[in-house]
Amino acid sequence: MFDTGAPLADALRGYLAKGRASFHTPGHKGRAGLLGDLASLEYDLTELPETGSLYDGGDCIEQAEIFAAKAFGAAETLFSAGGCTLCIQTMLLLGAGPGGRVLFLRNAHRSAVHAAALLGLEPVWLWPGEDGRPSAGAIKEMLNQSDNIRGVYITSPDYYGRLADIPAISAVCQEAGVPLLVDNAHGSHLGAFGRHPLALGAAMTADSAHKTFPVLTGGAMLHIGRRPDGSPWVGRAEAKAAMALFGSTSPAFPVLASLDLARDWWVRAGREAYRLTAADVAGLRRTAREEKMAVPDGPLQDPARLTLDVQSIGVDGGDASAFFRSQGCEPEYADERFVVFIITPFNTPAELERLRGAIRGLSVALRRGRFLGKRSRKRAPAAAYNWDGIPPETVCPPREALLSPCETIPAEEAAGRVAARAVCPCPPGVAAVIPGERITGELADRLKRVGFDHLVVLQ
Repeated sequence: MFDTGAPLADALRGYLAKGRASFHTPGHKGRAGLLGDLASLEYDLTELPETGSLYDGGDCIEQAEIFAAKAFGAAETLFSAGGCTLCIQTMLLLGAGPGGRVLFLRNAHRSAVHAAALLGLEPVWLWPGEDGRPSAGAIKEMLNQSDNIRGVYITSPDYYGRLADIPAISAVCQEAGVPLLVDNAHGSHLGAFGRHPLALGAAMTADSAHKTFPVLTGGAMLHIGRRPDGSPWVGRAEAKAAMALFGSTSPAFPVLASLDLARDWWVRAGREAYRLTAADVAGLRRTAREEKMAVPDGPLQDPARLTLDVQSIGVDGGDASAFFRSQGCEPEYADERFVVFIITPFNTPAELERLRGAIRGLSVALRRGRFLGKRSRKRAPAAAYNWDGIPPETVCPPREALLSPCETIPAEEAAGRVAARAVCPCPPGVAAVIPGERITGELADRLKRVGFDHLVVLQ
């Protein structure tokens, strides 16, 4: 007897029926008219003489990528229908090569951790500062202390919209003669504010375009910058060959076409649209401050990302996110302290007003006692990677651990065991433990409290 029905399709329909405003990815918010034709099955094509081949070149895809490189100020741009993961894999191979040593900021996404393990890279870990950002001084010190570092890999912006000081870090990397590789997954739009890391000195950036652009999910771009002498960090043929090692031979052409359409939108209207969006976000920040909420802001903050520090008014982030959902606003992410909203030019004025009303309503609900007894019930998932003074013990290289025999055990039994898989609360997808590291009792308890009942360890 076969099961009938379509539970996944039904779940999507059921969610849409709730009518919540999207303050999460993808950036098109389900209403970017320029993508309308791509919804037709007729556009779900394959590699044909007319459509081209993603990795071969000399066709319309290459022409679209050349247009994109010009639009985003890159020496070369490569399209990905395999998400930012494909761009990160390619960037690490091009920037460090197999088997090299790379200085990684510890809040690296799991895709980078897995790519490093598969490439046999040796991570040299650097923890973010107290403000969640990498310090140029700390990076310089690590480069001076560690031998044979081939590249520096950081995440900017992070989930909260915090930006690294790219010019200062880039200067350190240039002095050391190593490329600065930036996971810019959440920052495709930063060029509207002169803050895209490629324009500030990064050698390469991986941009998850679907997060903030009108792009179908899975659409991303790898941007390759120029060396101080003006030459590309990597040539097009070498970059394409590297990406072909990881990417599917059957890329989704509607996704690729959405990247091309988004680039056209960006040069015609996107930059100005995002400046207007930033003005809307500034207004929402003012509303939150009027309600006594702390709101991250400033020159090292994404102008278009709204992050509310609800802990500043005594509310747990999980409870606050549930309240926002009850008001018809679906956030991107929440932890104990913060609730994060991704706002793009495709959010309507009515949705922004709904969110403004929900921000005010949160304070009203607090005054009426709705959140009494519900505060600070768990540690934030993102806090799992925060170093408490002693770096985790590395027992074996990540690649060795990832490919060795393993077993799954209850989290409460994992203290002292060696991780065989990266453990990444998602969102934000940041690795709390890396393959080859010993799991402490505190970390095992922390992970269990955020939903990881079982962990994969070496046998």
